Order: sequence, then C-alpha cells, then structure tokens
Amino acid sequence: MDKFFLVLILFLNTELISQNNPESFELKLNISNIESSGNLMIAVWSNSDSWDNNITNSSGQRIGFDYGFKEKVKKGNFSITINLPKGTYLISILLDENFNNILDKNFIGIPSEQYGFSSKKQIRFRKPKFDEGSIEFSKNSILNIKLQ
Repeated sequence: MDKFFLVLILFLNTELISQNNPESFELKLNISNIESSGNLMIAVWSNSDSWDNNITNSSGQRIGFDYGFKEKVKKGNFSITINLPKGTYLISILLDENFNNILDKNFIGIPSEQYGFSSKKQIRFRKPKFDEGSIEFSKNSILNIKLQ
C-alpha cells in the first residue's frame, strides 16, 4: 500500500491537463478526523489499471494518477477544492505524520499513519480495488472523507 503514496512526492507539482478545461467541475474535499499535524498527501486516480495493478516506472515508482499534491495540516479538519473533468476517480489520502513521504506500518504490516479513500465503504487490511473506491463525478460536488 505504501508504494502508491511514495510516488506522490515526485509528482506534487503536476497539473491535471484538463484543469483549465471549460467542462471541468469543482470537487470540494472535506477531510476529517485528522489526529495530528503532518503532510496530507492527496492523489486523484482515473486509471483503474494503474491503481489495481500497481503499475510502476523504470525506477519502481507508482504511476498513473492524474493529480497529486500535499498540504501541511494540523489536527482537526481540512478542506480544499480542485477542478476535474467529468469522469470516474479514486482519491487516496495519506497523513504523513513524520514527513518521510511513505505510509508507515507497524511490525505486522498494519498502517500506523492515517489514510483514506473516496469510497464511503471502509475496507480494512488491503487497499480497495478501483471500482470499490471510486466515485462518479459529473457536476460540482462535495466529498467528505474521514481518515482511518
């Protein structure tokens, strides 16, 4: 699970090609249950093959997401609005508490840092498949994500 978050650091300044597309819509992300300060790393995926099959580049870094960024946050809640064209997206979020740009885990492999996905359904002990965690997006919307 940590590899899909690691690639975010390399693409944090990428722009979604359709960001200036007149047919794009606003998606407001309301992220709650932030238990400590850290870097909130957010990635927006539209490619199910890249997400489900862990596609990587020649350096072993995860690829296939459309838009990635990070924000320094404090305990509490965080909101941000992004523009996206109509489509199906999976949003993955990591709260990197120790600023090492990876999802830390305990000795048995359970994440020790908070994370979340665009799905309303909580999936434990594995990352969701694209169709389990994705949302349909075709108008201005608000998405509430509670970190686990």
